[in-house]
Amino acid sequence: MFQRTLLRLYTRGLLPGGKRLLRRRVWTVERGAGAGLKLRFPQNLDYVSGSSELPVQDAMAEHVKRDSVFYDVGANVGFFSLLAARLVGPGGRVYSFEPVSENAASVRENARLSGLSNVTVHEVAVGSAAGNQELLLTAWDGGATLSTSVVKPPNPSGRRVVRLVALDDYIEAERLPAPQFVKIDVEGAELDVIDGMARTIAEFRPSLLYEVDDGDRDRFERRWTELDNRVTALGYRVSRLGQSYPNRNWFVGHSLARPAT
Repeated sequence: MFQRTLLRLYTRGLLPGGKRLLRRRVWTVERGAGAGLKLRFPQNLDYVSGSSELPVQDAMAEHVKRDSVFYDVGANVGFFSLLAARLVGPGGRVYSFEPVSENAASVRENARLSGLSNVTVHEVAVGSAAGNQELLLTAWDGGATLSTSVVKPPNPSGRRVVRLVALDDYIEAERLPAPQFVKIDVEGAELDVIDGMARTIAEFRPSLLYEVDDGDRDRFERRWTELDNRVTALGYRVSRLGQSYPNRNWFVGHSLARPAT
């Protein structure tokens, strides 16, 4: 496949024009639940191969229902928003929450390229309360972190102030439909997101799929267990997904939470 050849040349440093050339192309996701989706050249090449977080893709493919409403909290460049938009179909809706303006623009562009008109992007950070908050940027487009997060990048590449919202209040103010499924990937602010959607959880009982990541193994395990326990106390059955990154020094885990009743 031509795009595989381009990627091999790029990763070996043998491609004239390098990243500038690749950014002019529209790329096709090669496999996985998102096979055939289109996107601009991403930093994370696993999006192109379709191999990004396969346990998460599998859980979404099984549990995201046709004609439902999906929230992608911490959407990055939109790979999982696109996947959700395909799963819910034209009768469903996807709401992507992404505070980094460059990433938010990528979500919109990738949805357009994939012919998906059921994706709406909200350029906000999500937490436990409304206000303005400093966002720490990183060279990796998926690493931006609120300055109040328990996980902070050691050498942020920049800082900016972003709008922070609590989902309960934002849903009401924007008159958004309540979600049936919420994916949360917010670099250490997971508990704040859960606290800020307490009414939505109590009333509508959406399924939750959340990521926990940390560079310290002990802290990672404590945070993951704390989050699982908090969600279980809200009346959910929590199951941990298989490892997406088994051979990395940065620890990443995912849990799927389904209403117990």
